[in-house]
Amino acid sequence: MNHTVESWARYWLEHHDQPSVRPSTHRAHRYLMENHIIPGLGKLPLAELTEEKVAAFLEEVRLHGNHRPESKCYPQMSENTMRHIHRLLCQCLRQGVQDGLIESNPAASFHYAKPATVVANPLSTLEVEDYLDAAEELDHLVIFTLALTSGLREGELITLQWDDLDVEQKVLTVQGERAVKNGEPVVYGERTRVISLPYPTVDLLVKEHRKHPSSPWMFPHPGTGKPYSPTMLRRVHSQILEKAGIDHIRLEDLRHTFAIQALQGGMTAKELSTILGHTRPDFLVRSYRAYLWESGNAGVDGAICEPSLKELQNAAEILGGLLW
Repeated sequence: MNHTVESWARYWLEHHDQPSVRPSTHRAHRYLMENHIIPGLGKLPLAELTEEKVAAFLEEVRLHGNHRPESKCYPQMSENTMRHIHRLLCQCLRQGVQDGLIESNPAASFHYAKPATVVANPLSTLEVEDYLDAAEELDHLVIFTLALTSGLREGELITLQWDDLDVEQKVLTVQGERAVKNGEPVVYGERTRVISLPYPTVDLLVKEHRKHPSSPWMFPHPGTGKPYSPTMLRRVHSQILEKAGIDHIRLEDLRHTFAIQALQGGMTAKELSTILGHTRPDFLVRSYRAYLWESGNAGVDGAICEPSLKELQNAAEILGGLLW
């Protein structure tokens, strides 16, 4: 079959991308394809795609591809989004090479460096208090307290089940590759990590469980009994910000707030990397260096070793001291 870029992109999304990634990741990939790659390159025959045409496409997207007037860099595209578009195009074309449709990958010669530091807008200590007070008034205290004392990602929070929590040991097993599909858990891999939680957080979770003891989910939606969708969770987060009178921050900034306060509070990079699910403590420190006090708290001695349960329990006590 003589594919165009569009026909191959759609085939790749359905037969290669969708079976191998989370539903949320696939939705993000489809959005980038439909809104950027297909409009810019879709009509070209796949076999006629060259480095020059890819270069012209990437430059056009960089200068004029931003569809959001409210964005700070409008109409230009942010470097972060450019990196995602380029990586997705590379993945799609790499499969074309493997399937013998094209001889080489014309996108492979371009490079978009990953930022050396995290772009974060962390909450201050007083803002954390205001945020949690507002969350409590809206009856969403527990899930957002957990977010601020564990650094869990959005997808990890909404897919937690009660079996993941060991109340006696005060530890939580995080399934890093679990998603929800049609209200049911789907596990895409075996990667897990175990984190210790401060006692007050565990106590809140136990009380939350008493509200819906028959549900396997840690945070079921009160209307459906199923897990929150990412969109629902972000909507609740926005409601909390409005009630607390806090300028808008992204939901992922709760994870950054956790990481920065943990490092400032004395947690080592080795401990924090394990909690966050990172493999490179040295990279974590470089990422957050701009947000840290001048101190030795973020050292990476012993970074390649897994911290012991005792070390993680000590880390949990540090976190407990930051919020209570």
